[in-house]
Amino acid sequence: MNPYYQSLLNDIESMIQEGRFADALRIVTEELSMPYVERDALEALRGREADCMAHVDVVSKHKEFDLDALIRGSEAQKEKAVSLLKQMNLRLMEREVQTLLDSDLVDEFKGELIEALMEQKIDTPYHVVKDGLDVTFVPGAIIKADEDPSIVEARRLFETWFSNDDPAFCNFCNRLLDQEIYETRPFDFSDLDALPLAKSIVRLVYEAMGQNDELLRFEQANGLEQVENYTLAIEKRGDNHEM
Repeated sequence: MNPYYQSLLNDIESMIQEGRFADALRIVTEELSMPYVERDALEALRGREADCMAHVDVVSKHKEFDLDALIRGSEAQKEKAVSLLKQMNLRLMEREVQTLLDSDLVDEFKGELIEALMEQKIDTPYHVVKDGLDVTFVPGAIIKADEDPSIVEARRLFETWFSNDDPAFCNFCNRLLDQEIYETRPFDFSDLDALPLAKSIVRLVYEAMGQNDELLRFEQANGLEQVENYTLAIEKRGDNHEM
């Protein structure tokens, strides 16, 4: 066996012996999500995964009431539940995840949960109501933001426009784009033109700062007067949500 895998398995075995099943399972899950794993290592990792899952499942049952209470609680409690679930092996939490997706949790936090499912390459179908439609999706099949050509190009435009003269403004644009991604999940941006997307994010930042004159100068300086604006998902959410 490759020395890397042997060392990794030794570390996992030590964690199991110490009763650190959740930590061991997290490492096993991360390794199994890699594009390629040697066959002998794959078999060993799957065996460790089964051992860890059995123990973690027992522990989860003791914590189930607390997590369920958060999931069915207030808006803030639901958001806390999302934060906790993002740290767990979501293959074990299918019911809890779907309950949150079915709830009145705001779209941004549902998007964060979907992103966590994507990161763990979950191939279980889920459904969520989006713009009045019941959408069924497989998280592992959604294009990730760092692979989505429209998102990548929008970030490049922010860098071109602002990174030298106003890096803080550039960071603000990227933060709002992250929020737009969460608000839009489970959909990706691959069919959207990056230029109107980037311009609309910039427009929203200038408007939030009350700098409409600066926005006009920015559009003129970059030849964007004729580029369409459209209403972003983050503009449609409730007035009680801040950027």
